[in-house]
Amino acid sequence: MPVEQDRTDGQEARRFTFDRVLGALVVGALLFATFATLEPFFPAILWAIVLAVTAAPLHGHIQRRMPAWPRLAAVLTSILLALILVIPAIGLTRGVIAYTPVVIAWVESMSTQSTTTAPEAVANVPLIGGLLSRNWELIASEGRSYISHFSADIESWLAWGLKEVENVGLFMFEIALGVVLAGVFLAQRERLSRFAQIFFGRVGGSFGTRLVDRAVLTTRSTVRGVVGSAIAEAIVAAFAYYIAGVPAWLLLGALTFFAALVQIGAPLVWVPVVIWLLIKNEPGWAIFMIAWGMIVVYSVENFSRPILAGRAAELPGLLIFVGVLGGLVAWGLIGVFLGPVILAVAYELVQEWIEPSDGPDAEKGDADPPPAHEDSAG
Repeated sequence: MPVEQDRTDGQEARRFTFDRVLGALVVGALLFATFATLEPFFPAILWAIVLAVTAAPLHGHIQRRMPAWPRLAAVLTSILLALILVIPAIGLTRGVIAYTPVVIAWVESMSTQSTTTAPEAVANVPLIGGLLSRNWELIASEGRSYISHFSADIESWLAWGLKEVENVGLFMFEIALGVVLAGVFLAQRERLSRFAQIFFGRVGGSFGTRLVDRAVLTTRSTVRGVVGSAIAEAIVAAFAYYIAGVPAWLLLGALTFFAALVQIGAPLVWVPVVIWLLIKNEPGWAIFMIAWGMIVVYSVENFSRPILAGRAAELPGLLIFVGVLGGLVAWGLIGVFLGPVILAVAYELVQEWIEPSDGPDAEKGDADPPPAHEDSAG
């Protein structure tokens, strides 16, 4: 009898082990299939989470105005996000699509041009036009030698740029899908916030929930201060390019946004525009562009960021620069927005882990932060 009992127990143990292995295989296959299904949408989903977290205070303000219609509040928030993000993105991407072939053709023509006489427009460049004209043959020969030496690299860069331009449609789809998903997340804000607090509370206790709160505030401050100020600079600069009659003003606006986002500065774009206007014998518009760049664009650059989110100004400029370029390579065009946010959150969480802080610093960067249980998941 004991032998039969031991045999039965052994069979049940083997069956139990087999069932566990089979269950683990089924769960693993299901997780892999889920990952493969959602992988194309990861950038859009991550962007939607960033948008939902950033727009949560705005959504809360709208919801307090209409407490009986929470879904309508989420829809209105999504519409505002579309007006702020999707419509400017459409204009900028159209400019990139329209003018990129022209720019590439101009670069190719300049690389193959063998003239030793300076173009007439070069002599009109203020201050240095005469010097450039007198030494044009030397400058042209040196330029051609450098282009010849780095021709393979230049071609690879152009090919990469064309590939990114071809992905503009995907970029617009990810931007729009992110806005729609952000509205869905905001409609389920309380449930998602509660889930995030419970999950990270079980994983890391009070320290885990504090990290979630810190990540939320960092995401908001980075998007508002870094991305928001770059968008504002691009809009005001593109408006000046347009009224000054500068061609490819949409493309120049996109370049201004990128230059502001990577912390290089909008003057990298509008100063050459000033030189171009002088070459075209438009001194009035050149003076206008100088005044606009130094007063309006400079003011937006230096005052919008601390107004939007003061703590974003404390982030290292190199961190933002690497985040933009790394995000562009890793995630495509949508990574221009995601890269700096991801690195900023990682930087702040490491800072919190090394030097844990209590309440005062946790509330820095958001003048009137809502309760943690309402914000942590956006």
